[in-house]
Amino acid sequence: MDFLPHPSVIERRMDDQSVLEIQAPNAIIARMHEELALLYREQLVALIER
Repeated sequence: MDFLPHPSVIERRMDDQSVLEIQAPNAIIARMHEELALLYREQLVALIER
């Protein structure tokens, strides 16, 4: 059983991570936000492909 949130929630989280990546104080934190955005993108694709 999957517990993925609504696609709009995932999309919002992905957008938030992209903004945080831009605002990050250093490259390591920026990379973390980039990876989280990619994870949310994967979740969104998985949800859409169902």
